[in-house]
Amino acid sequence: MSARTKLVLMMVLFALPTLASFAAFYLFTPTKTSNYGELISPVVNLPQLTLSVADGSDALPGSGGRALRGKWLIVTRDSGACGGTCEQKLFAMRQLRLIVGREMDRVVRVVLIDDDTAPSAEIIKRYQGTAWVSAKASPWLAKFPVPPQDASNGRAFFYAVDPLGNIFMRYGADADTKLIAKDLRRVLKASQIG
Repeated sequence: MSARTKLVLMMVLFALPTLASFAAFYLFTPTKTSNYGELISPVVNLPQLTLSVADGSDALPGSGGRALRGKWLIVTRDSGACGGTCEQKLFAMRQLRLIVGREMDRVVRVVLIDDDTAPSAEIIKRYQGTAWVSAKASPWLAKFPVPPQDASNGRAFFYAVDPLGNIFMRYGADADTKLIAKDLRRVLKASQIG
């Protein structure tokens, strides 16, 4: 083989993986994703601000809302009165955090209270470790994307927020906690932040 033939053969050999990757990316795009939740695209960034935490003592001792930045958040919004549906969401959020296992210290459960009602001491005690954030006047409430057909004003959803404050995933309140935990475990494993 001549030197020129060897050179051309080597160039083709080294260019082949790049050409194959371009072909796979542009011609064979996947139609199905592996996540259970609905991806928020583009992600929505929450403004960094100090929030008033209703209980504060368990979830975020002495730090106000500043401790929410830098943690993975599972967020829902509801009334401070927290009726039956709200309690179901709180139970699911607690189970979700426990299912994550050894990574659970990286995850904080947050309830954005969207009215003037304070949560009862009994419910705070029952769901100890949940951050109850007074958010009625907070710009955070308007940032959480709600589907146009939603009649609950966003109360029928959980949201996943990354440590940088980006809302990236939405789940229905009746979603399967094991499948949500699978999504969350995958994200926590891939990320070194938070």
